[in-house]
Amino acid sequence: MILPLTLLLLYAAGAWAMLRSVSRTRFEPAAWGLSLAAIFAHSDAMVRVMHSGGPVSIGLFEAISLLAWTLGVLACFLGIERQNRVIAAILLLCSGVGAAFTGHGHGFAEDASPGWELTAHILLSMAAAALLFAAAVTALLLVFLDRRLRSRRIVSLPAALPPVDALERVMFRLIGAGFALLTLALLTGFVFVTNLFAQHLIHKTVLSIAAWVVFGILLVGRIRYGWRGRQAVRWTLAGFGVLILAYFGSKFVLESVLGRHWG
Repeated sequence: MILPLTLLLLYAAGAWAMLRSVSRTRFEPAAWGLSLAAIFAHSDAMVRVMHSGGPVSIGLFEAISLLAWTLGVLACFLGIERQNRVIAAILLLCSGVGAAFTGHGHGFAEDASPGWELTAHILLSMAAAALLFAAAVTALLLVFLDRRLRSRRIVSLPAALPPVDALERVMFRLIGAGFALLTLALLTGFVFVTNLFAQHLIHKTVLSIAAWVVFGILLVGRIRYGWRGRQAVRWTLAGFGVLILAYFGSKFVLESVLGRHWG
């Protein structure tokens, strides 16, 4: 219980300092120090948990913790640009919530450790999920700003938030990078993962492809027809919702309802 709470507090403190550093540069050392400390502590905790009982298949809570770690790393990269630090702070806070699941799940014993192929597939999937999670967070910020602007409460807008156009550009950059990694994750899955039906992966695969199609249509709409605003936000949130169902929803049903698992 102490470890998850420590990770949550470290990430939360890093998020607070990251947010304050937008307007006060004296908080920057604390922001980077706390954020990196949280990531290193989280890394050590995950390694210990996943190697404590021999080779295991990643369970639901371990997957949540791994996604949280990836979000933390992504937050640090985004936070390099000052205008993105609000997004980075939100991602760090989400990382803390996800890190609180570290050590609470149960892995499924395997005869051997996963090969580099499956490891690459998992890492690509998590990186894609983290980028598209950040895009969804940016989309929600756009919804918040849009409602404030439409209600003419411009004066009360938080000064730390970047302009709408800047947020939208960041969102599409995240979607583009996430879409590319999701494509690689799907390709490695098709190439390296065998017996989709035997491993109960067909539902995850179908939903992942559906999410890939949604984000692909969104990017084509952006490039060819200039999609933006509410239309882009709706497609972003829809695609992310399908992606979360693909990985975590399927994993929850398999492990909690059917008592089965996949890596």
